[in-house]
Amino acid sequence: MSSGAEEKEQVFLPITKYISLENNNQIIIGSNVSSSVLIEYNQNGHVSQIDDKGLHNILVLTGYAIDESTGELVPTFDPCDYVKGILISGSISRGNPFKIKDIPSNKLYIIRKKNVPENITFSLPIKNFNNPSPGTYQVDLRDKVTSFESLDGGEAENIVNNVLSKIYNLDLNDEQQKKKDQKDKLRRDVQEIFNYYSIQSSKSSS
Repeated sequence: MSSGAEEKEQVFLPITKYISLENNNQIIIGSNVSSSVLIEYNQNGHVSQIDDKGLHNILVLTGYAIDESTGELVPTFDPCDYVKGILISGSISRGNPFKIKDIPSNKLYIIRKKNVPENITFSLPIKNFNNPSPGTYQVDLRDKVTSFESLDGGEAENIVNNVLSKIYNLDLNDEQQKKKDQKDKLRRDVQEIFNYYSIQSSKSSS
């Protein structure tokens, strides 16, 4: 990997059903657009990569679920819960960032590894629970339930066309067979890899 990916700070971008491009360099995560997490990304320096063989360096965060309305991660302390996403160069411009500095990459659950830097600094869009005092983090899970989610073919294609192609500056509309094959490979990767757990109030789901 180039040194740029090691030097640039990364953001964990969870790949879910509710992800869309706001403009040329901003991504919204969550169904409630006005209050969802907003990530600004750079055009290079990403730890997660794309090549002819598909996606590489996908981060799996266990013990977390995602609030699909806001795009925020919620610690559930259940090792069976997880959220998958990519590490991209950028910053969280709206939301509550939780920064992890210089963690050895061998301590992270990364799949499809390729040229992973030894240490990674990245931020998570974590749920803000209106904590009572600075330096504390309070989580109330009493009425929360998690559910397993997966992407269908249309959702995967939308993520490839409208999110990944912009982040990685990919020209996937080219009619050349090689480009068509890459697009099909990416769509299959996204659909097969990015399942996750969402969290919601049991009261709202009853």
